[in-house]
Amino acid sequence: MIAGMALFGRKPKSQPAFPPTGNPLDDLTMQQLAIHGADFNVRRDWVHYVYCETEEGAAELETVASAAGWTVRRAAIAPGIIANRIDMPVNGHTVPEVRGFFEGLAARVPGGEYDGWEAGL
Repeated sequence: MIAGMALFGRKPKSQPAFPPTGNPLDDLTMQQLAIHGADFNVRRDWVHYVYCETEEGAAELETVASAAGWTVRRAAIAPGIIANRIDMPVNGHTVPEVRGFFEGLAARVPGGEYDGWEAGL
């Protein structure tokens, strides 16, 4: 076999155009952004979803996320928040940091659950 050639002449899979985040779901989302030509150094709209059991918990989520610079609105389908920012890039460095922030925030309230994120192109 010739170096760099895959079995049966298939091209080897290329490496992602972003540093892996360490989370398979985040990497899939990042891969979708890459497929659509996202520049991972550009600031973009970034939305996160956090749910909980009570309105009191949602109020705490809102207070902490707002203090951290996120624009927050209450979720309509269950107690919780939808938080977004437009002033930071979404990349292999920021995604783990922000996921950690929201997972930690969810852990502060009863029934807290971080439900993931999405980003605009």
